[in-house]
Amino acid sequence: MNIFVNRLAMVALFSFALVAHAVDRPEAVKFCYEDENVYPWVLKDRPGLNILLMNSVEKIIGVKLELVQRPWKRCQAELKNGEVDGIFSASYKKERLELGVYPMAGDKLDESKAVMTDSYSLYRLKGSRAQWDGKNLTINGLVGAQSGYSVIGQLKELGAKVDDGTGSADNNLLKLLAGRVDAVALQTLEADNLIAANPTFATKVEKVTPPLVVKPFYLMLSKQFNAKFGDFCKEIWAAVAQVRDSADFKSKTRDFK
Repeated sequence: MNIFVNRLAMVALFSFALVAHAVDRPEAVKFCYEDENVYPWVLKDRPGLNILLMNSVEKIIGVKLELVQRPWKRCQAELKNGEVDGIFSASYKKERLELGVYPMAGDKLDESKAVMTDSYSLYRLKGSRAQWDGKNLTINGLVGAQSGYSVIGQLKELGAKVDDGTGSADNNLLKLLAGRVDAVALQTLEADNLIAANPTFATKVEKVTPPLVVKPFYLMLSKQFNAKFGDFCKEIWAAVAQVRDSADFKSKTRDFK
């Protein structure tokens, strides 16, 4: 009799564990990402590296990922309101802690869980006196930057006047050509790709070295989602790192054009 009762208890506990596990994992997850080209991470005409990464993450976690494109500032607003469960890829800004959560290791940002690493660089017209020496920024006029991007805060801290009214990198470069700004601060890989592909840009625009900053970029999750699925959030971030460091994804990154 006791053996039968014990078996029933074990079955009940196992069933409860299965139900609890199901409750702790949503049926689907909604992530928002930039609706402008950010080569090679996000592209309008084909999947960029970040989309390829998220497709592999979906297979690992076994939960459907709904990926939606929005203007970057809208992605951030929807994250704060819990309208999306996550956004990628966001560099760290203290102010963004109001919007959602980053992967953490104790009380520190866990850089091992970053989606990717990229940099911001300053671009100027050839012959311009705009300068950046790694510490000091010397610009008399405006610096163009993409709306909602973290580099805006850095530029302001360096004393620059920023025009962040344009969302795309190519339109910021057009502003530079038109003389509406004296320099632009853009993600390096995207800007380098645009300049190389456009003879006008290549003839008239040059990159200032060193980079303004090199940053890891993360998948941020909403506070609402983290409060409900905290353990699952850790599983998602772990899957991001697993895919990013895999031989298959490294091969895709190396061969991507």
